[in-house]
Formats: sequence, structure tokens, C-alpha cells
Amino acid sequence: MSGSGFPPAVPGCRIGRLLGEGATGAVFEALSEAGDALAIKFLRESFADDPEMVARFKREANICQRLRSEHIAAVVGAGRTERTYWIAYRRLAGETLDVRMKRERALPLATVAPMVEQILRGLAVAHAEGIVHRDIKPANVMLERIGEEERACILDFGISKDRSRSGSSTSAPALTSTTATLGTINYMPPEQIGASAAVDHRADLYSVGVVAFRALAGKLPYAGESQAALLHAKVTGEARSLKEATGAHWPAAVEGFFRHALARAPAERFQSAAEMKAAWNEAAGGGAPPEPESIRGRDADSEDRDDTALDH
Repeated sequence: MSGSGFPPAVPGCRIGRLLGEGATGAVFEALSEAGDALAIKFLRESFADDPEMVARFKREANICQRLRSEHIAAVVGAGRTERTYWIAYRRLAGETLDVRMKRERALPLATVAPMVEQILRGLAVAHAEGIVHRDIKPANVMLERIGEEERACILDFGISKDRSRSGSSTSAPALTSTTATLGTINYMPPEQIGASAAVDHRADLYSVGVVAFRALAGKLPYAGESQAALLHAKVTGEARSLKEATGAHWPAAVEGFFRHALARAPAERFQSAAEMKAAWNEAAGGGAPPEPESIRGRDADSEDRDDTALDH
């Protein structure tokens, strides 16, 4: 997205360095006239004439403005400059969970426990508003540094689904076909593969389970030498246990939590973020988990890609 005229000017903001870039856009740091630190997300100009992509981008801004939680990235403004659409978020100081995991590979349960609880707190707010994120993964969880503390914050509602408008005669046309796959293969539940339009909030809860498993084990709950192999294992088999993934002994309550969280059938999983949070807090508070150092030295999975798949 580099080149003359990019990034475009945003009223009342001074644009800084590039923070990240993806298939559909880029994020730049910015400073408002009032001195507030912002992160401004721009849609690629090449999508300016694509009604569906523009609609998704606008919907992301609208959804994040509706959701009020300290565990969801806050939108402070949105608009259009010439042919470029933008969303201004409050800038979060810290790093994403995927950056942390790539550096440390396996994290202590004491570190993962509050992260997962806070992600579920944010999702409880979203689900209460009828919003399904559909792309919960480490790259979409910011670990915000607040003094000596950290707070998990959910990012990027770009492919979310607004179930509160389903069936409304005034709702916008569906942005996802019934056979589309949106999300991230490694973290999405089996029912989201080829049917992203039909998933409900339990898809997000499954993804949280995968994120927690990956953070603790340094591996995904499914083994495979390729994305295709992982996909096949996810659709046809059961998730492996933490012991199978790490070779270490884990408390029975923690293993039981993941059996429930990663069940293939949505009806066999936790049915709400509140239920999952209560079960997670109980499981994480009992027994002695293995030290991360005993896990980090073991062989890693061949690849843990977290690219978002779009039906585009």
C-alpha cells in the first residue's frame, strides 16, 4: 500500500509509521490533535469499487462502535479520504499474542489463565449483541500493557457476523455465501469450514479453546504435516490431549476442559462465554501444570499458520 499519496490524510490526525499490512489493507500509527495515540486501519484503494469489501469494512467500524468492553479494541472514528476508507482505533501499547507465542512458544498456565478469561469477557459482550467474531486467533488478541499489568483485547471484527440482524426486513444483504469459508483454518471449528455463514457464537468459543491449547502446549490440538492434513484431522477426528501434544502430564481438570471446549459438535461444547469462563477458571485453579521449559525443548509442529481465509 506504499506509494505517493498513501497513506492519505485523516482529518485531525498526524499519520506515523506502518504497524502492519495484510491482504485487504494496512494499519498505521497516528496521533490526534488532542494527543491521543491511535492505530488507523485503511482499506486498500483497489477495493474502493468492491461493494462487498466496502460493506464489510464499514460494518467492522459500526460493530466496534457498538461494543463497549475494555477487552475489545475501541473505535474512535471512521470515514473516507478520497478513495480510501479508514477506521481509527485507540492505540494499544503492547504486543499481540502470536508475537508472544512465537518468541516464547509455550506460556505458563498462570499467564494464559487471565488472558483466556479476558478474551471470554470480551466475547460475552459481543455475543450479547449478536456478534460472532469468526476469526479469534493469537494475531487478533492484543496483550495491552497497563503499568505492570497486562490486559487481553480482541482485535479485528472484519469478518464478523451480525446475528442480531438475521431475518430483519431492513437488514443489509448477507456478505457471506452459504458455502464460503472465512476465518483461519488452524483456529476455526469444523462447522465453519465451507459454511461460515451458518456458524453461531459457539464457533468463537471453540477458537478460544484452540488459542488456549496452543498457548499452553506450543502446538495445535491437531497434528498434521500440512494444512490439508490438519483440516482432515479436524473434520474427521478428535482433538489430541495436552499430554499427547506435549508428552507431559497435565491436571485432569485442564484436560477435561479442553475435551469439552474442542468437541467437534457445537452442542457438546460450552454453550456460552460465561459458562466457558467459569469452567476455565475452575480448571486453571487446580493441580500443578508442567513448567513451560519442559515443553519448549520438544519438537514443534511443522507449521502454525494464522492467515485469515476470505471467500474472495
